[in-house]
Amino acid sequence: MLSNFTVSPKYNKVILLGMDGLDPKITSHLMQSEDLPNFAKLRQMGGFMPLATSNPAQSPVAWASIATGNNPGYHGIFDFLNRRVADYMPELAIVKMNPKNVFGKREAMFLPVMHGNAFWDYASSINISSTILKWPMTFQPKQTQTKLYAGLGVPDIRGGLGKYAFYTSRDIPKNAEGSEKAIKVQINNGAIKTHVFGPNVAKLMSREFARAEMIIRTFPENGTIEIDIDGMKYKVYRNKWSEWIEVKFKLGMMKTTTGIVKFYLNQISPEFELYMTPVQINPNDPAFVISSPDDYIKELADKLGCFYTLGMPEDTKALEEGRTDEEAFIAMCDEIMDEQEKMLWHEFNRFKEGLLAAAFFSTDRIQHIFWVTKDPAHPLYDKAYAQKYGHVIDDYYRTMDRILGEMLKQIDDKTALMVFSDHGFTTFRRAVHINSWLAQNGFMKLTRQVSQDDKEGGGLFQYVDWKNTKAYALGFGSIYLNVKGREREGIVEQGAEAESLADQITEKLKGAKDPKNGQSAVKDVYKKDRIYSGEQAHSAPDLVVGFQDGYRASWQTAVGGSPAILFEDNLKKWTGDHIVDPSIVPGIFLSNFKINTENPSLMDIAPTVISCLGVSSNNMEGKSLIS
Repeated sequence: MLSNFTVSPKYNKVILLGMDGLDPKITSHLMQSEDLPNFAKLRQMGGFMPLATSNPAQSPVAWASIATGNNPGYHGIFDFLNRRVADYMPELAIVKMNPKNVFGKREAMFLPVMHGNAFWDYASSINISSTILKWPMTFQPKQTQTKLYAGLGVPDIRGGLGKYAFYTSRDIPKNAEGSEKAIKVQINNGAIKTHVFGPNVAKLMSREFARAEMIIRTFPENGTIEIDIDGMKYKVYRNKWSEWIEVKFKLGMMKTTTGIVKFYLNQISPEFELYMTPVQINPNDPAFVISSPDDYIKELADKLGCFYTLGMPEDTKALEEGRTDEEAFIAMCDEIMDEQEKMLWHEFNRFKEGLLAAAFFSTDRIQHIFWVTKDPAHPLYDKAYAQKYGHVIDDYYRTMDRILGEMLKQIDDKTALMVFSDHGFTTFRRAVHINSWLAQNGFMKLTRQVSQDDKEGGGLFQYVDWKNTKAYALGFGSIYLNVKGREREGIVEQGAEAESLADQITEKLKGAKDPKNGQSAVKDVYKKDRIYSGEQAHSAPDLVVGFQDGYRASWQTAVGGSPAILFEDNLKKWTGDHIVDPSIVPGIFLSNFKINTENPSLMDIAPTVISCLGVSSNNMEGKSLIS
């Protein structure tokens, strides 16, 4: 039940432009050098200041707090990954299958992951028109009066976060990173016969991926291929993205579904290499409900054509695993930005009153990959690479400034405009294996000594002796106590023993030093009752690690691994990050109106939105930024 009351609205329209990951230091520098004239103009109209982010400073957590005006204890999003209490296993926190949907009903395939009400729910409850574009953590969308297209969390057609395919004639070693996504092909008389794999479907005695036949004809003399799917032919050029291609899959029982893909041709010879995006939900024929109302996504596709629907479409994995290169990645991000901008202007041009909110995310992905160009101290820093790609991050800030400039030309004094980011950015030089630290400090017991060659450290906790383990880590900085009566094989008594254990881990972990340079790796460790409150706080990790600048939980930690070492250089292309102590990576906030505090928090955005629209609520922790 929504608890709100109405007052006189201050504005006829409220517009929010969310720009994921924009950092106050970079923004300030580019404004000072006159590279962001429209950001500077907005600063003059209202203000510009850092925006305190969520704890942890992760996009799912932050965007849910922005939407609800509350801490994670209210909305229930604490990390990209949760743990299953029943068996300790990590599970996705940003997409949740509905286990009770035994008949496979499309509209009941998934469950919402964000608890509580968002600012647009309050607006819609009193019939204020709301349009929300690509907002994270809104999948599966509630069917309300709000027009909403869900963002981060929307899966591919298989129901996962998106897995590309790589068609190649090369032999790729089984132990190579990403080898499971490679599909070996042979060229016979200039042609390749292969498949596009789609949803997982039930057979009589098993389940297997549906597949659509694909024939690829090669023309090495002019560097092109022709892709034939279901009798439709498409030309693909070397080092260029294809158009959107529709793929039909048979699901049995006279049922079919379609997805959409794009291809990128690396080369035809001496070895064939063709990248294919994850099979995305077709907005013209959505396999799952990804908008409210359900037909809204079709309406957008009818006006704009096909577009990326995957919640995280920028494929950083393909770049890291050598299936695409930087030029392909930048071109992909450019296309995504172009699609989202067209969507924004489509809705803006028919926006008469109420609320319009749009979120852009390629700014975040670009910084994850190209941050190394800004950090000469990073172990992967290369001067020539920095000279070649050092402009890319700033270019994306300039793109956001251009979009803002177009918006400023068309709004009036009856429109409230807020521009914000969910967090800032910093370098990621060294990875910390938290489970390894727990084991070496006596809080976790392993069943074997981990070999230096075992880089994953027995992922999914396969080496953990639970009957003698007091604490474990998963996700990107979450630590759980092995509590008796809560965890399957818990040994820590609730109450005084658990409190004492949490204090011991906190004190020791805050003293963790990197042997490479003697630096402290952890700025703070937060007990859950220190930072979370609300009905969902019981699901929170017991401790949240706030890393120092340059450090982050390792990828192995995220999935329950415990390698033999505690620290290692980050040698992945993912060189920038923000999952450090929240004080290090605030976001940004700009508005065309003066605000009433010098220390805004992202939780203040939701109450500010509804206050501008003449709605007030006592269900939000955040405070309105307008008096």
